[in-house]
Amino acid sequence: MEHKVAKYIQIKEDIIGDIKSGLLQPGDKVDSESALKKRYNVSTITVRKAFNDLISEGYLMGVQGVGTFVTKKQMTRGLTSISFSDELLQQGYQIGMLVDLIEEVRNPSVAEKLEIPADQSMICVRRVRLANDEPIAYQSSFVDSRILSLDQAERIRETGSFYKTLKDAKIFPVWASENYSVKQVTDGRIAKLMNMKKNTDTFFVKRLAFDEFDKVIEYAETHFNKDWYSVTINIKI
Repeated sequence: MEHKVAKYIQIKEDIIGDIKSGLLQPGDKVDSESALKKRYNVSTITVRKAFNDLISEGYLMGVQGVGTFVTKKQMTRGLTSISFSDELLQQGYQIGMLVDLIEEVRNPSVAEKLEIPADQSMICVRRVRLANDEPIAYQSSFVDSRILSLDQAERIRETGSFYKTLKDAKIFPVWASENYSVKQVTDGRIAKLMNMKKNTDTFFVKRLAFDEFDKVIEYAETHFNKDWYSVTINIKI
């Protein structure tokens, strides 16, 4: 006996199928409620149920008075991996990186976070993270120059991953603490690299990464494009 699928589920599955096949692209307008009502021979309530589910699940977005559109696919952090590259790969993205700057610097406030002397130099690696060839984040990582040299840091241009570069230098972060806030991109050059206007709001993440002995290895600051980024936290009760 054939199992009968609820109409709103059928509408959802058809739209998701069109998105996954590429028939519907990010930014495309989907058929109107009235068009879907006629096609599936259903009520307005049924169509709206499908739309509401698709919006809450991140597939669609509604613009009042205009219509319903396919959203950009967001990179969802599950907070299960230290490596940003690994998380992107697990979600099916094509990843890339544009190295902006690698330099040896001194910064007392960052040195305090790394728990090193205020006048101790550190290596700073600044890069743009790409997903499907679009910039989604600007990251700045700081590491004590006594454990990571400038020459070692330059290997990121070959490895394409900061954490692979650390691993090659025998540096092994095993856990991290992150602080999330909303912060504007006030640096015009960074905004240009991220293809956004200056003073645009971004998710701003400050990270401390630790080794197995709970020693601070890295301090990082990242601007994430809010249109591409979300965080999921699972809480066990």
